Amino acid sequence: MSDALQLEDWGGTGPVLHLAHANGFPPGTYRKLIEQLKPRYHVFTLRSRCLVPGANPLEMAGWDDMADDLSRALRARGLSGVLGVGHSMGGVATLLASAKEPDLFRAVVALDPVLVTGARLAALRVLTLLGLRSRVPPASLARRRREVWNSRDLAWLTYRKKPLFARVDSETLRDYVAHGLVEQPEGGFRLAIPREWEARVFETYARDVWGELRSVKVPTLVIRGSVSGTLTRSALARVRRTLPGALTEELPEGTHLFPLEKPEACGKRILAFLDTVDGASVSSGGSAHER
Repeated sequence: MSDALQLEDWGGTGPVLHLAHANGFPPGTYRKLIEQLKPRYHVFTLRSRCLVPGANPLEMAGWDDMADDLSRALRARGLSGVLGVGHSMGGVATLLASAKEPDLFRAVVALDPVLVTGARLAALRVLTLLGLRSRVPPASLARRRREVWNSRDLAWLTYRKKPLFARVDSETLRDYVAHGLVEQPEGGFRLAIPREWEARVFETYARDVWGELRSVKVPTLVIRGSVSGTLTRSALARVRRTLPGALTEELPEGTHLFPLEKPEACGKRILAFLDTVDGASVSSGGSAHER
Protein backbone atom coordinates (compact mmCIF):
# COMPACT_ATOMS: atom_id res chain seq x y z
CA MET A 1 0.00 0.00 0.00
CA SER A 2 2.77 2.47 0.87
CA ASP A 3 4.04 2.36 -2.73
CA ALA A 4 0.72 3.79 -3.93
CA LEU A 5 0.73 6.74 -1.53
CA GLN A 6 1.62 10.16 -2.87
CA LEU A 7 3.04 13.25 -1.22
CA GLU A 8 1.45 16.44 -2.52
CA ASP A 9 3.78 19.43 -2.77
CA TRP A 10 1.99 22.69 -1.90
CA GLY A 11 5.09 24.81 -2.36
CA GLY A 12 6.29 27.44 0.04
CA THR A 13 9.59 28.74 1.32
CA GLY A 14 11.74 27.39 4.13
CA PRO A 15 12.05 24.14 6.07
CA VAL A 16 9.84 21.19 5.22
CA LEU A 17 6.50 20.92 7.02
CA HIS A 18 4.06 18.04 6.64
CA LEU A 19 0.36 18.45 7.41
CA ALA A 20 -1.60 15.25 8.15
CA HIS A 21 -5.35 15.39 7.62
CA ALA A 22 -8.25 14.25 9.79
CA ASN A 23 -10.49 11.29 9.01
CA GLY A 24 -12.93 12.23 6.26
CA PHE A 25 -11.23 15.50 5.31
CA PRO A 26 -8.81 15.32 2.35
CA PRO A 27 -5.65 17.44 2.47
CA GLY A 28 -7.09 20.11 0.16
CA THR A 29 -9.64 20.96 2.83
CA TYR A 30 -6.77 22.61 4.72
CA ARG A 31 -5.79 24.95 1.86
CA LYS A 32 -6.47 28.10 3.88
CA LEU A 33 -4.36 26.86 6.80
CA ILE A 34 -1.63 25.76 4.39
CA GLU A 35 -1.55 29.28 2.88
CA GLN A 36 -0.85 30.64 6.38
CA LEU A 37 2.19 28.37 6.65
CA LYS A 38 3.70 28.62 3.15
CA PRO A 39 5.44 31.98 3.55
CA ARG A 40 7.79 30.32 6.06
CA TYR A 41 7.59 26.60 5.31
CA HIS A 42 7.63 24.25 2.35
CA VAL A 43 4.39 22.32 2.87
CA PHE A 44 3.68 18.71 1.92
CA THR A 45 0.60 16.57 2.55
CA LEU A 46 0.14 12.84 2.17
CA ARG A 47 -2.79 11.40 0.26
CA SER A 48 -3.45 8.64 2.75
CA ARG A 49 -4.66 5.14 1.88
CA CYS A 50 -8.25 6.35 2.41
CA LEU A 51 -7.84 8.28 -0.85
CA VAL A 52 -6.35 5.48 -2.96
CA PRO A 53 -9.02 4.27 -5.42
CA GLY A 54 -9.87 0.64 -4.82
CA ALA A 55 -8.00 0.39 -1.52
CA ASN A 56 -9.56 -2.12 0.85
CA PRO A 57 -10.43 -0.60 4.27
CA LEU A 58 -10.11 -4.00 5.94
CA GLU A 59 -6.39 -4.06 5.09
CA MET A 60 -5.87 -1.36 7.72
CA ALA A 61 -5.52 -2.95 11.14
CA GLY A 62 -5.24 0.30 13.09
CA TRP A 63 -3.88 3.82 13.23
CA ASP A 64 -0.33 2.55 13.60
CA ASP A 65 -0.63 1.68 9.90
CA MET A 66 -1.33 5.35 9.15
CA ALA A 67 1.77 6.33 11.11
CA ASP A 68 3.88 3.78 9.22
CA ASP A 69 2.49 5.01 5.89
CA LEU A 70 3.50 8.56 6.79
CA SER A 71 7.01 7.53 7.80
CA ARG A 72 7.57 5.52 4.62
CA ALA A 73 6.26 8.26 2.36
CA LEU A 74 8.52 10.87 3.93
CA ARG A 75 11.53 8.52 3.81
CA ALA A 76 10.81 7.70 0.16
CA ARG A 77 10.99 11.42 -0.63
CA GLY A 78 14.32 11.66 1.15
CA LEU A 79 13.00 13.82 3.95
CA SER A 80 14.12 14.02 7.57
CA GLY A 81 13.95 16.61 10.34
CA VAL A 82 10.40 17.39 9.22
CA LEU A 83 8.08 19.72 11.10
CA GLY A 84 5.03 17.52 11.58
CA VAL A 85 1.57 19.03 11.97
CA GLY A 86 -1.52 16.85 12.18
CA HIS A 87 -5.22 17.26 12.90
CA SER A 88 -7.34 14.67 14.72
CA MET A 89 -6.35 11.25 13.31
CA GLY A 90 -3.48 13.00 11.52
CA GLY A 91 -2.23 14.36 14.83
CA VAL A 92 -2.16 10.88 16.36
CA ALA A 93 -0.45 9.42 13.28
CA THR A 94 2.22 12.13 13.40
CA LEU A 95 2.84 11.62 17.11
CA LEU A 96 3.15 7.86 16.61
CA ALA A 97 5.49 8.29 13.64
CA SER A 98 7.74 10.62 15.62
CA ALA A 99 7.80 8.14 18.52
CA LYS A 100 8.83 5.28 16.25
CA GLU A 101 11.39 7.21 14.18
CA PRO A 102 12.90 9.98 16.33
CA ASP A 103 15.09 11.43 13.57
CA LEU A 104 12.26 11.78 11.05
CA PHE A 105 10.64 14.76 12.76
CA ARG A 106 12.11 17.90 14.30
CA ALA A 107 8.92 18.98 16.07
CA VAL A 108 5.26 17.98 16.21
CA VAL A 109 2.09 20.04 16.50
CA ALA A 110 -1.03 17.95 17.18
CA LEU A 111 -4.31 19.77 16.61
CA ASP A 112 -7.07 18.24 18.75
CA PRO A 113 -5.66 14.73 18.32
CA VAL A 114 -7.97 11.80 19.09
CA LEU A 115 -6.48 10.84 22.44
CA VAL A 116 -8.97 9.23 24.81
CA THR A 117 -8.55 8.31 28.45
CA GLY A 118 -10.47 7.24 31.52
CA ALA A 119 -13.93 5.75 31.09
CA ARG A 120 -13.96 6.58 27.38
CA LEU A 121 -10.80 4.56 26.79
CA ALA A 122 -12.17 1.67 28.85
CA ALA A 123 -15.40 1.68 26.82
CA LEU A 124 -13.41 1.77 23.60
CA ARG A 125 -11.45 -1.30 24.65
CA VAL A 126 -14.58 -3.22 25.64
CA LEU A 127 -16.33 -2.41 22.36
CA THR A 128 -13.22 -3.49 20.45
CA LEU A 129 -12.98 -6.79 22.32
CA LEU A 130 -16.67 -7.47 21.63
CA GLY A 131 -16.33 -6.52 17.98
CA LEU A 132 -19.01 -3.84 18.33
CA ARG A 133 -17.13 -0.71 17.22
CA SER A 134 -18.86 -0.77 13.82
CA ARG A 135 -22.30 -0.73 15.42
CA VAL A 136 -21.92 2.44 17.48
CA PRO A 137 -21.18 6.07 16.59
CA PRO A 138 -19.17 7.50 15.02
CA ALA A 139 -18.51 4.44 12.80
CA SER A 140 -22.21 3.59 12.45
CA LEU A 141 -23.02 7.17 11.45
CA ALA A 142 -20.20 7.27 8.91
CA ARG A 143 -21.61 4.22 7.13
CA ARG A 144 -24.91 6.06 6.67
CA ARG A 145 -23.41 9.25 5.24
CA ARG A 146 -24.77 10.54 1.96
CA GLU A 147 -22.16 9.51 -0.58
CA VAL A 148 -23.45 10.94 -3.89
CA TRP A 149 -24.42 14.51 -4.74
CA ASN A 150 -25.81 16.13 -7.89
CA SER A 151 -23.65 19.23 -7.46
CA ARG A 152 -21.00 20.68 -5.19
CA ASP A 153 -23.22 23.72 -4.56
CA LEU A 154 -25.97 21.49 -3.20
CA ALA A 155 -23.47 19.71 -1.01
CA TRP A 156 -22.13 23.03 0.32
CA LEU A 157 -25.61 24.30 1.16
CA THR A 158 -26.51 21.03 2.87
CA TYR A 159 -23.30 20.82 4.88
CA ARG A 160 -23.61 24.48 5.89
CA LYS A 161 -26.81 23.63 7.78
CA LYS A 162 -25.35 20.69 9.70
CA PRO A 163 -24.18 21.27 13.29
CA LEU A 164 -20.79 19.68 12.58
CA PHE A 165 -20.02 22.27 9.90
CA ALA A 166 -21.83 25.24 11.45
CA ARG A 167 -18.62 27.00 12.51
CA VAL A 168 -16.42 25.97 9.60
CA ASP A 169 -14.96 28.92 7.67
CA SER A 170 -17.00 29.49 4.49
CA GLU A 171 -13.99 29.33 2.15
CA THR A 172 -12.75 26.21 3.89
CA LEU A 173 -16.14 24.58 3.47
CA ARG A 174 -15.87 25.36 -0.25
CA ASP A 175 -12.45 23.71 -0.25
CA TYR A 176 -13.96 20.69 1.50
CA VAL A 177 -16.60 20.13 -1.18
CA ALA A 178 -14.04 20.87 -3.91
CA HIS A 179 -11.57 18.27 -2.65
CA GLY A 180 -13.93 16.00 -0.71
CA LEU A 181 -16.20 15.27 -3.68
CA VAL A 182 -14.95 13.71 -6.91
CA GLU A 183 -16.76 14.19 -10.21
CA GLN A 184 -18.07 10.93 -11.68
CA PRO A 185 -17.98 9.95 -15.38
CA GLU A 186 -21.69 9.14 -15.27
CA GLY A 187 -22.46 12.53 -13.71
CA GLY A 188 -22.73 13.79 -10.19
CA PHE A 189 -20.14 13.73 -7.41
CA ARG A 190 -19.04 11.09 -4.92
CA LEU A 191 -17.16 11.31 -1.63
CA ALA A 192 -13.40 11.26 -2.23
CA ILE A 193 -13.00 9.32 1.01
CA PRO A 194 -15.56 6.49 0.77
CA ARG A 195 -17.81 6.15 3.78
CA GLU A 196 -16.55 2.57 4.28
CA TRP A 197 -13.07 4.00 4.77
CA GLU A 198 -14.24 6.73 7.12
CA ALA A 199 -16.11 4.14 9.18
CA ARG A 200 -13.10 1.81 9.24
CA VAL A 201 -10.91 4.53 10.69
CA PHE A 202 -13.51 5.20 13.37
CA GLU A 203 -13.77 1.53 14.32
CA THR A 204 -10.00 1.11 14.75
CA TYR A 205 -7.42 2.88 16.89
CA ALA A 206 -3.74 2.81 17.81
CA ARG A 207 -2.52 -0.30 19.63
CA ASP A 208 -0.93 1.49 22.60
CA VAL A 209 -1.06 5.20 21.96
CA TRP A 210 -0.21 6.35 25.52
CA GLY A 211 2.66 3.90 25.76
CA GLU A 212 4.00 5.07 22.40
CA LEU A 213 3.73 8.73 23.38
CA ARG A 214 6.31 8.21 26.10
CA SER A 215 8.86 7.75 23.30
CA VAL A 216 8.22 11.14 21.68
CA LYS A 217 11.45 13.11 22.15
CA VAL A 218 10.98 16.13 19.87
CA PRO A 219 9.47 19.48 20.89
CA THR A 220 5.72 18.97 20.92
CA LEU A 221 2.66 21.22 21.06
CA VAL A 222 -0.83 19.82 21.57
CA ILE A 223 -3.69 22.24 21.00
CA ARG A 224 -7.23 21.52 22.13
CA GLY A 225 -10.34 23.33 20.94
CA SER A 226 -11.81 24.80 24.12
CA VAL A 227 -15.25 23.32 23.36
CA SER A 228 -13.99 20.13 21.73
CA GLY A 229 -15.80 16.95 22.65
CA THR A 230 -12.95 14.84 21.25
CA LEU A 231 -9.81 15.88 23.12
CA THR A 232 -11.11 16.40 26.65
CA ARG A 233 -9.37 18.39 29.37
CA SER A 234 -8.63 15.16 31.24
CA ALA A 235 -6.95 13.74 28.14
CA LEU A 236 -4.94 16.94 27.74
CA ALA A 237 -3.86 16.60 31.36
CA ARG A 238 -2.72 13.05 30.63
CA VAL A 239 -0.69 14.38 27.70
CA ARG A 240 1.16 16.63 30.17
CA ARG A 241 1.82 13.70 32.48
CA THR A 242 2.92 11.40 29.66
CA LEU A 243 5.02 14.01 27.84
CA PRO A 244 6.34 16.32 30.59
CA GLY A 245 8.15 18.53 28.09
CA ALA A 246 5.15 19.04 25.81
CA LEU A 247 3.32 22.35 25.60
CA THR A 248 -0.48 22.23 25.75
CA GLU A 249 -2.92 24.97 24.84
CA GLU A 250 -6.59 25.59 24.18
CA LEU A 251 -7.90 27.59 21.25
CA PRO A 252 -10.83 29.69 22.52
CA GLU A 253 -14.27 28.75 21.17
CA GLY A 254 -12.81 26.05 18.96
CA THR A 255 -14.50 22.69 18.41
CA HIS A 256 -12.72 19.55 17.25
CA LEU A 257 -12.65 21.13 13.79
CA PHE A 258 -10.95 24.36 14.86
CA PRO A 259 -8.24 24.13 12.15
CA LEU A 260 -11.09 24.40 9.63
CA GLU A 261 -13.09 26.92 11.65
CA LYS A 262 -10.27 29.31 12.52
CA PRO A 263 -7.47 28.66 10.00
CA GLU A 264 -5.83 32.06 10.58
CA ALA A 265 -5.77 31.77 14.37
CA CYS A 266 -4.65 28.15 14.12
CA GLY A 267 -1.87 29.10 11.72
CA LYS A 268 -0.63 31.83 14.06
CA ARG A 269 -0.37 29.40 16.97
CA ILE A 270 1.53 26.86 14.85
CA LEU A 271 3.94 29.51 13.58
CA ALA A 272 4.53 30.95 17.05
CA PHE A 273 5.49 27.53 18.38
CA LEU A 274 7.65 26.66 15.39
CA ASP A 275 9.47 29.97 15.80
CA THR A 276 10.81 28.65 19.10
CA VAL A 277 11.81 25.36 17.46
CA ASP A 278 13.50 27.12 14.54
CA GLY A 279 15.38 29.37 16.92
CA ALA A 280 16.71 26.36 18.81
CA SER A 281 17.62 24.60 15.57
CA VAL A 282 19.49 27.58 14.19
CA SER A 283 21.51 27.89 17.40
CA SER A 284 22.38 24.19 17.26
CA GLY A 285 22.96 24.12 13.51
CA GLY A 286 20.03 21.78 12.68
CA SER A 287 17.43 22.12 9.92
CA ALA A 288 14.79 20.13 8.11
CA HIS A 289 16.08 19.05 4.76
CA GLU A 290 15.46 17.03 1.63
CA ARG A 291 18.37 14.73 0.93
